[in-house]
Amino acid sequence: MKKSVFVSFSLLAALSGCATQLDVGAEKVRIVTATQKEYCESLGIVSTDQQLGLNKASNSMNKAINEVARRGGNAIFLVSTGTSGLDGVAVTAEALRCKSR
Repeated sequence: MKKSVFVSFSLLAALSGCATQLDVGAEKVRIVTATQKEYCESLGIVSTDQQLGLNKASNSMNKAINEVARRGGNAIFLVSTGTSGLDGVAVTAEALRCKSR
C-alpha cells in the first residue's frame, strides 16, 4: 500500500509540478507578425522545448517569452512550433526589440 501511494504521489508531482511561469517583465512581450517585425531589432533566435507536464505547449512558449525578456526584448516572432523527443513540444522564435508606435 505504501509503495502504491508513493508511486502515485511521485507521478502526480511529476505531471503537475513543472509549470513555467512568466518572469517579471515577460508579461510585456507581445507576439508580432512578419510585417510588424520589419520595424524591430533582432536579438537572435530562441529555441525551447518542454518534455514533461500537462501543458507542454504553454510551458515551452512561456520559456521562449522569458528568454526574450532576459535579452531585453519586448516582442517575439514565432518561427516554428512542433514536437520534440517522444512527446515534447518545441518552440523556435526570434527575440525582438521593437520601438513603440
